[in-house]
Amino acid sequence: MYEAVVIGAGPAGSTAAYVLAKRGLKTLLLEKYKFPRHKSCAAGISVYTKNLLKELGLYSDKIILHETTKAKLTFVRYNKTYEMKSLIATSTRELFDEYLAKQAERAGAELHEEEPAYKISVGKNYVEVYTKKSTYKCKACIIACGVPEKLSSYAGIKTVYGKALAFEFDAPLSEDYDLDYTLFYYALEKDYAGYFWIFPKKDFANYGVGSWLNTIVQLKKKYGYLQKWVEAAMKTLGYWDKIPEVEKYLKEIRGAIVPVYTEAKPENMIADRVLVIGDSAGLVRHTGEGICFAIESGKLAAEAIADLFEEDKLDKESLIKYYGAKIERNILSELKYTTRIADALTYCTGVVIDLLDKEPKAVELLGKTLEHSILDNVYYEETKKLLKKHPFLLMKMLKMYLRRRKY
Repeated sequence: MYEAVVIGAGPAGSTAAYVLAKRGLKTLLLEKYKFPRHKSCAAGISVYTKNLLKELGLYSDKIILHETTKAKLTFVRYNKTYEMKSLIATSTRELFDEYLAKQAERAGAELHEEEPAYKISVGKNYVEVYTKKSTYKCKACIIACGVPEKLSSYAGIKTVYGKALAFEFDAPLSEDYDLDYTLFYYALEKDYAGYFWIFPKKDFANYGVGSWLNTIVQLKKKYGYLQKWVEAAMKTLGYWDKIPEVEKYLKEIRGAIVPVYTEAKPENMIADRVLVIGDSAGLVRHTGEGICFAIESGKLAAEAIADLFEEDKLDKESLIKYYGAKIERNILSELKYTTRIADALTYCTGVVIDLLDKEPKAVELLGKTLEHSILDNVYYEETKKLLKKHPFLLMKMLKMYLRRRKY
């Protein structure tokens, strides 16, 4: 019998397995695919993520392909661009995820690649994890499969999250691209909720778009095919004729659901002997950044299981008191602000632009939230203070926000 089985070897699962193994628990880490494997993601490594990796002893320069020192954020329909200091490193998920999984293995976890779990069963003092190759018995199970799926339901857990979609592809950089910058393009079209990004990786870049499911449905009606929409966006932004053989690379576009945080509570992630973490728990910021809280929740989940293991206090009530309190304090307290920030950028764009024009501090704060060197709740409260200096803008934003909530 294993003391813990972790399902999914992405950043969340590998971090959890690494910490569990370091704490001396006999740990099995199951991964659906063989490494290296693709994951639709820009693979930006924020300041928050870097600090976490260093704290855990997991950071290495080998996983960083490039580091930018600045960001440009453009509101396309308004023809407004803002430059700011923003430290964002870039990697690829092929490189990053394999590195973390191998670190967990070196710490003592048993890694099984190409062995997905399809079912779990929770007993009185154990959990059984079923794969096509075997059935594994353990004292505790951590689900870290990425997008929330039916595995959680076997433990009676229903994940709460908002459905966004991201589509991305790799292609060469244009000759005039400034490698100091990561680029973000908001307000591509009327009522477009999301943004287009360019994350440079030295000799190439990751290009992508992210938006809510309902926006994607509307754009599909307008353009017919995803490629046509992205092509139109790249032409609008002036990149279509600058990137060599861009059509060839666009054909390789891939997409995935991004489970953005909405109203999830600790009880939506916990059952007897089972914890759901990372993207599987809907712990993704408004920017689409999920790696940070994948690693953080993996660390907290592993520490909770290791601390409660000796007395076998792995029932739901004990896990909520111990793990739930930590995830509320370290993660959910920040994520509760994520939809407010997303709504402001999407539906109150004119007010946001006016504030950025009037307050240089607002631009600085925006750069810090993009690099994630300040928490979203701090960004929200500090920006609100700036808004209060301009009562007309504050009232205008409140009216726009209330009108949005009405519908």
